[in-house]
Amino acid sequence: MLIISLRGCIFKKNLIYFVNDIIKFLRKLPKISLLIITILLQQIAKSQLIVGETDPIILVSNVLVGKGQNIKISNIQYTGYNRASGFFENGKSTKLNMEAGIILSSGVAIGAKGPNNNPSKTSFETGSNMPGSALLDVFAVGKTFDAVILQFDFVPQTEEIVFNYVFASEEYLEYVDQNFSDIFGFFISGPGISGEQNVALVPGTNLPVCIDNINHLRNTSYFINNPNGEKTLQADGLTKILTATLKLVPCQTYTIKLAVADVNDRLLDTYVFIESGSFKHKTNMGRDTFICKDGFDVELDAGNYTRKVKWTCKDPKITITDDTAHKIRVNAYGEYCVEVFTDCGSFINCKKILPGVANISIGNDTLFCGDTLSKTLTVANRVFDSYLWSDSSTDPELVVNKKGLYWLEVNNGGCIKRDSVFIDLQPLPKIDLGNDTIVCGDFDLIIGTNTIADRYLWNTGDTLSRIHINKGGKYILKVEERTCKAIDSIIVTKRNKFNLNIGSPRTEICNNDTLTLRTGIYDTLNFITKWNNGSSNPSITINQTGRYTVWVKDKLCNFIAYDSMDVDVYKGLGNVWVPNAFTPDNNLLNDVFKPVSDISTFNYYKFAIFDRWGQKIFESTNPQSGWDGFINNKLSPNDVYIWTLYIKSNCSNGNINFLKGVVHLVR
Repeated sequence: MLIISLRGCIFKKNLIYFVNDIIKFLRKLPKISLLIITILLQQIAKSQLIVGETDPIILVSNVLVGKGQNIKISNIQYTGYNRASGFFENGKSTKLNMEAGIILSSGVAIGAKGPNNNPSKTSFETGSNMPGSALLDVFAVGKTFDAVILQFDFVPQTEEIVFNYVFASEEYLEYVDQNFSDIFGFFISGPGISGEQNVALVPGTNLPVCIDNINHLRNTSYFINNPNGEKTLQADGLTKILTATLKLVPCQTYTIKLAVADVNDRLLDTYVFIESGSFKHKTNMGRDTFICKDGFDVELDAGNYTRKVKWTCKDPKITITDDTAHKIRVNAYGEYCVEVFTDCGSFINCKKILPGVANISIGNDTLFCGDTLSKTLTVANRVFDSYLWSDSSTDPELVVNKKGLYWLEVNNGGCIKRDSVFIDLQPLPKIDLGNDTIVCGDFDLIIGTNTIADRYLWNTGDTLSRIHINKGGKYILKVEERTCKAIDSIIVTKRNKFNLNIGSPRTEICNNDTLTLRTGIYDTLNFITKWNNGSSNPSITINQTGRYTVWVKDKLCNFIAYDSMDVDVYKGLGNVWVPNAFTPDNNLLNDVFKPVSDISTFNYYKFAIFDRWGQKIFESTNPQSGWDGFINNKLSPNDVYIWTLYIKSNCSNGNINFLKGVVHLVR
């Protein structure tokens, strides 16, 4: 919008100065040789124009002049902004239809590169300090600005030299006949020519090549529209390939000037693309020829009938019978070259005979899964003269959004190829295994889907639509119909009956200690806990003698579990009692003699028995072990025996306690 509004604005000049100064300050790029640029840009996408910058001397010597032409080039000069000239490659993949060559621009050369995403592209960095061209002013409908002129001297070997070019501009289409007719000129001067003659003319006329002379309204057969959104070239319109012919005196020196400029303002860039190697001596061979089918017979004409010629083919398998004739006939694909001998030496022109259109492909048959589809059909990395799709559209690509058979017919040099593709749409299989499920105890369930499909695969390895399960876990089902897949899963959680264990059935603690009893179940959301002391917590802490009972219920499955513990609280040793008689007669009553206590754990314990003469007959440090009335595996006699007990409990204070007494063994 800014660029369009500038046209006709009285402050336009100052704004351009301002923008140009800023860009000049930021842009300090070194020149890069053509060779380096070419190597780097080979990695760029094949369907886009490749544009680079290099020295104009290299452009003329290495790009413009055809190989083998032996045209002597000298005094190369360049006038204009230093970034307004450059080279292009990969042009065959664009509407230019020429593979490589030189760019001259009233803006910046690299601005020609696509996509066409700016309908009014202007390179402000060229600034208002670039003058116009007096030569172009003669032919233009107004004053020229931002002129670029590439000139050089050359010595031709024959009477005619030709070159091919394409004129393109952002002025199309909206500024046709609006006095902004940007222009291109090809001026030749030298022997036999009066002044400087412009040979860049609309074919069959004396009209210069400019916006108003070739467009969508007049001379339309030479015009190609390039609307916004086109991917390979920035300009909004361009001409087809035009050929300029120079009438010359052989072996004499001529000067040529190639010039392009804006007209009546400095806005909207214009470009001229000059085909690589097309500045060459004329023969009657013409451009490369595309043959639509085998079994052809083509005549090649070297022209130059007063001069000697020599034909060759770059394919050593192909033999030319009459290789010195001016006209030959060929019936095999290949590159044919003719050397023409002149008074100043010789030159070589070549022509390729190529298959018209190789087989094309717009892709493979494709199946989309789901409810919608979108696919762009195109022939990748190739450009043709015309396109015709099955829906009668004529763009290089077709966006489809419904199933069906689609075909494309392309025409290149009169050769036609067709390809078709079927686009299908398959709804995704619909499966629903249900919500995640909790089961109580042992179970046997059937899970699965009623969806009819080609294939089923469970993470269990089963391949049926429904399966039996009796274990908890995550079950995943993949369903495939043709190549369309759907997946669903379900988590089955098994809840088992459970037991409680809050500890030993009987426990002693000291009177100053506490004991924490835990159920081990802390899921208060799904379990209910009740203690006989009224608590509903997963654990309680106690310090009183008593029986503690807990009840836990699984709310989801109604499983219930119980447990209890007797707790004794004592001081010191607690209660220790030693019998004064025992009867070891194997009647299972009072057969063993040992101390009895209401506590079960001691820090220190030693129990010993002596006979009346003081001889030790029994000793134990285990509170659960006692004397069974035997001495050295022999029954002891009825008698009185002396016992001693050294003992210290967890709750004892100070030293070990000592107790003693007598016991009667009675049989």
